[in-house]
Amino acid sequence: MTDAIDNAADVTEPNGQSGGEDFAFTPEELVDWVEGLVAMLESVDRSQNQYWCSQWWNHPEAVDRLRALYEQWLEAQANGGMSSWWIDHYDRHATILFSKRGPFGECGTNHTEKTARRILATEQPPHGWEW
Repeated sequence: MTDAIDNAADVTEPNGQSGGEDFAFTPEELVDWVEGLVAMLESVDRSQNQYWCSQWWNHPEAVDRLRALYEQWLEAQANGGMSSWWIDHYDRHATILFSKRGPFGECGTNHTEKTARRILATEQPPHGWEW
């Protein structure tokens, strides 16, 4: 088990951060922040095809987006830019997070286990491809 943890530090995750990197906050702090943020939101409206999942932590894209929002929130708190945080960060991520096609779109009011994650396919470009 230790080898898997040690090797995780060498893996680069899709968000560009290595698996073993230390963060400025703990997972528990992120959970507390998400719970506090969600408790004050009034703009997620199912009648407008907006969705939330109480098991947000079970959606990898949502976790990355919420982690990014929290990082920016901490910076905005320290530097006095909360209005910009709402407009430039929260509003942009919320558009994706809560949309019908977003990470929570299949959940509705309860978490829906997916038999397989929806992962976009990729193919290698042809030999000699350039941009």
